[in-house]
Amino acid sequence: MSAVGQTTATLGVAKPEWDEQLLKDLHEALPAERKAEFQGCVTQFNELGKLLQSAIKEHEQGQLRAEKSCAESEYARTQLDERELELRQREDELIQRTSELEKRLSELSSRELRLDEAQIQKESQLLSRERDLEAREANARAGFAEQNRTALEQLRAEIDGLEKQRLSLQSESEQRRRAVSEDIRQEAQRLRDDLESRRREVDEAEAVLAAERDLLDQQRRRLDISQRSREHLEVLIRKQIQDASAADLEARQEEIRKLGERGQRLAADLDAANDRLDEHAEMAAQLKGRSPAKVLEELDDLRRDGREKDLRIQELEEAQARDDSVAVRSERDRLVDELRNLRPELEELKQRDHLSRLGVLEKEQWATERRLLERNKELLSAHLNDLESRIKGLTDAQQNQGAFPELGRMDVESRFQTPASVHPVGDLKTFTDELQHRIAATQPQNPLFFRIEDLQLFVGGLAMSQLHVLQGISGTGKTSLAKAFAEAVGGECTDIAVQAGWRDRADLLGHYNAFERRYYEKDCLQALYRAQTPYAADRLNVILLDEMNLSRPEQYFADFLSALEKKPGHRKVTLLESAPLNHPRNLWEGREIELPENVWFIGTANQDETTNELADKTHDRAFVMELPRHEKNFAVRKGLEPTRYDFRTLKELFSQAQKTEGEEVLKALHFIGQSELTKVLEERFDRGWGNRFERQALKFLPVVKAAGGSFATALDHLLASRIFRLGKVTGRYDIKKDDLEAIAKALVETLHRAFPGMEAKRCLIAIEKDIKRLERGG
Repeated sequence: MSAVGQTTATLGVAKPEWDEQLLKDLHEALPAERKAEFQGCVTQFNELGKLLQSAIKEHEQGQLRAEKSCAESEYARTQLDERELELRQREDELIQRTSELEKRLSELSSRELRLDEAQIQKESQLLSRERDLEAREANARAGFAEQNRTALEQLRAEIDGLEKQRLSLQSESEQRRRAVSEDIRQEAQRLRDDLESRRREVDEAEAVLAAERDLLDQQRRRLDISQRSREHLEVLIRKQIQDASAADLEARQEEIRKLGERGQRLAADLDAANDRLDEHAEMAAQLKGRSPAKVLEELDDLRRDGREKDLRIQELEEAQARDDSVAVRSERDRLVDELRNLRPELEELKQRDHLSRLGVLEKEQWATERRLLERNKELLSAHLNDLESRIKGLTDAQQNQGAFPELGRMDVESRFQTPASVHPVGDLKTFTDELQHRIAATQPQNPLFFRIEDLQLFVGGLAMSQLHVLQGISGTGKTSLAKAFAEAVGGECTDIAVQAGWRDRADLLGHYNAFERRYYEKDCLQALYRAQTPYAADRLNVILLDEMNLSRPEQYFADFLSALEKKPGHRKVTLLESAPLNHPRNLWEGREIELPENVWFIGTANQDETTNELADKTHDRAFVMELPRHEKNFAVRKGLEPTRYDFRTLKELFSQAQKTEGEEVLKALHFIGQSELTKVLEERFDRGWGNRFERQALKFLPVVKAAGGSFATALDHLLASRIFRLGKVTGRYDIKKDDLEAIAKALVETLHRAFPGMEAKRCLIAIEKDIKRLERGG
């Protein structure tokens, strides 16, 4: 920390808010396999700090030596200045004394003119000697001054040398300071690069710590990360136990159901056996104690009697005359009738006897099975009670965990709570041009080449509606465009395969299991929730409804169609009637999912015998584009680095374009509303423009123009997909050729006056195709 403080002070930057506790928290938050790497980074940073401190100390010592040398030089210069001043004073005194001597000499010369020559000579000698002495004294004094002057010059030279040395030391010190600063700057830059390379990891760790702190504040029962890990493991174990118990319970319930059905069948059979036993008892009462064998013997006797009587009748017929034949025949008929009546009774008695015997055996077997079933029932009841208690505990644990496990997981996982780095969109034209090349580069082996005109309309559609419908024959790249667009802009794409049996929103979002108290979240619901997390909130997200017209979107997508008509912030779809406990934080009132603005539903629609036609409710609310088959290639731009575009700046560019060009679009729409085109539409086709068309035009046309297109291209597409599509103006069986020709003429004249030079190619192609259909008699 001291190295950081000295480094920031040397570089003149603010000291970061670091402390030892922060490093400890970061160290504890990292995974075990990354702790050693983090420790090595901190150790390396500490060693660099020590080297930096030693360089700073050496630099400071050099400065101290230079300052000390400068101070000594200043002291010597001061001493020399004082000595030079003293010598100058002595020189002035010598000059003054010389002047006094000359004055005295002149006075002596004037006063001793009268002396004799000897005295003058003597005086002259004395004066000469005195002058010599004075000269010698002056020379001596002058010699000392010269020496002092020489010494002064030497000192000055030494001072100059010291000054030069000081300047050299200062220069060297400055160079060393610069070198040390450069080394510090390079080392700091390297550290910054190193720290930058680990910034994401640190950010993730900080996000984890933040999430942990939030979780600690909310629950107030968690003490550390390990406790949360144990709880998460416990939740997983509970979930596994719950799944196993649910499967076991389901199997047990199926077994109980089968046993119950078998018990019911056995009970019914037992009742039937009892009935048969009663019948057997009744039959026994009718037989009056006679056994079936005795009855059979009696029957045999009767049969023998019958045969004997038959023989007797024959004998009578042969022996007796005609008088007796009538009586014999009547007696025979009586006996035959009696025999005929006795035979069914005999067969019935035999059958009853057989059934009675079987009933007795079955009753004994049923009694045994009943005792076994009662025993099994007791065991199953005990096991069922145990399962019920375990299931109750599991459901209570599941309720405590939350009804939305996957959405709740996004609230606590650091990956979803860490904002992704995004790149702002500069302008819409550059964005669209780069989008063409980025989409082509998503599949290097099989590049996707889309026309710039189609992509300009596609970008305009992003501003117009959150629901896109891509139509076209197979192979035009409908699905590829949606996936490649999400990849090119650095967004998230959720691929959903629509099934033919879908009927309501549960097929798209999932359903709530009241028994488990859990909502089974499907991919669409998870994608909508993920788009609201910090991880994807600033990115462009796509939900791909592949082959969306296999089922009817007006049924399974009905709630979304209604929500998309509302203002942003009010687009919600209800999941539950009441909010469950521990609901995810981003659910509105705990029971509604919001449709965020950064999500676009892109559906692909094929036209064949297995699909359904899109209803007006879907068609009028969506951006519909027909992708043509084209083979025009272009050179893909090199050097485009992968990037994540910022949704917010893209939205701001949409709003800016709509404000800038909105007035011109309104004028054009007002002109078209008063034109011959509107009159023909109302009189011949019973069609109008509507407020939705005006709102879509105000959003769509300006953005297409800002993306590099034109009002003409955008309006042509909007008219072709809204007004001149099948079922509106074209494709109708109550319209004649004259009506189509009139609307074509009014269209060309109106649009040419509104936008000079405009050609409504898409609209005219649709009209011409319908005219040919009528000419063929279609």
